[in-house]
Amino acid sequence: METNHYNQLIIITGASGAGRTTAINVFEDVGFESVDNIPISMIDSLVLSKTRNKNLALGVDIRTREFSPENLRKLLSKYKKMVVKIIFLDCDSNKLLKRFNETRRSHPLSGVKSLSEALVEEMEYLKPIKDFANIIIDTTDYSPKDLREELLNNLSIAKIKKFSILLQSFSYKNGLPRNFDMIFDCRFLKNPYWISHLKELDGRDKKVQDFVSSSREFKIFFSKVLSLINFLIPQVQKEGKSQFSIGFGCTGGQHRSVVFVNMLRNKLNSDGHNVLSNHRDLPN
Repeated sequence: METNHYNQLIIITGASGAGRTTAINVFEDVGFESVDNIPISMIDSLVLSKTRNKNLALGVDIRTREFSPENLRKLLSKYKKMVVKIIFLDCDSNKLLKRFNETRRSHPLSGVKSLSEALVEEMEYLKPIKDFANIIIDTTDYSPKDLREELLNNLSIAKIKKFSILLQSFSYKNGLPRNFDMIFDCRFLKNPYWISHLKELDGRDKKVQDFVSSSREFKIFFSKVLSLINFLIPQVQKEGKSQFSIGFGCTGGQHRSVVFVNMLRNKLNSDGHNVLSNHRDLPN
């Protein structure tokens, strides 16, 4: 009978150049024992070692001995007395090409192949792993700091046994947020930007909140979004997810989306849900 000395086993994998080393360092910083590029056949002895008692984070990729989608799939169900999760780091191929060129690193599959051909081959090989991974993070637009914050956010949510909803406001001018389950567009709502005494304020101010929420369109939109979220929550939970992430965008990310996120957070919290929120493009 196997005895496990860890509460969690995190497998970090994905595209070469997508940020695995950064991710490994994040887990090490929060107290995990972290090992990068460990042969798959050695994971058993590491997990079952009686001399270790920390949560474990392992980095594996296409360079790793015995690395394959099937071997990683087996790890998800092998250790019954611990939480085992696979985090897949994804990235746009053009961004990866730029990263490799900037650092002048060689790709694990490069040699007779060009770098672009190696990236395409790796992505195709990793596709089955992406399909069954527990968490997928697209790092295309992420700095190392952004990836660190995303991973810490996932860690903090994992500590909360209750299902969590993450709401985020954003500016369309700064691009769509990645890694969200659903996006809503708030740009049709009345815009305080065109009101001189409201322009320099933001959605945390009561004057802006009253202005944005007073329209008939806002009330109907709010009611329909709330109804949809309440319908989707149990469906998302059935899929085994611990978090449902929803983005709300407006032109500048300062007024309408901020008001909507804050009001929706307050309503969902009052209904007994565990809700986290942040405003991506709002100055601190």
